[in-house]
Amino acid sequence: MAEPDAGTQLSSHRTAGLRGTPTLSDYRTSNLTTLRTEATMLHHHDVISRAVSTDREITLEALRVFTYLSRRLHFDRSVPVLQSELADALGMQRPNVNRAIKLLETKQILLRESKLGRAITFRLNPGLEGGRA
Repeated sequence: MAEPDAGTQLSSHRTAGLRGTPTLSDYRTSNLTTLRTEATMLHHHDVISRAVSTDREITLEALRVFTYLSRRLHFDRSVPVLQSELADALGMQRPNVNRAIKLLETKQILLRESKLGRAITFRLNPGLEGGRA
């Protein structure tokens, strides 16, 4: 009995052993979706950053806190924030960080979600994605 050639063995191995395994087109679709999501998030962050930086009522301290937090916060999920960590990272005093956060909350830029130990969880206001601050 003749053995199948190497090409036949390879093609049957590709189909038989890889059923249920993602194909290259699955990865392309997944990567495209991820890139679109990242591009959308960058656009939203850009829009809200522009709106915050042009608001005359936002203090320099609040702008510094927002700039630092905007790299960590999301529109769709909350993230825990320690004011002491912010104060250390920004070289600010805690009362000034607290005041800046309160201003950002008053302007509805940051949404306070809940408390997690000593940290308060915040997220960016999805209503500001369109550019109103």
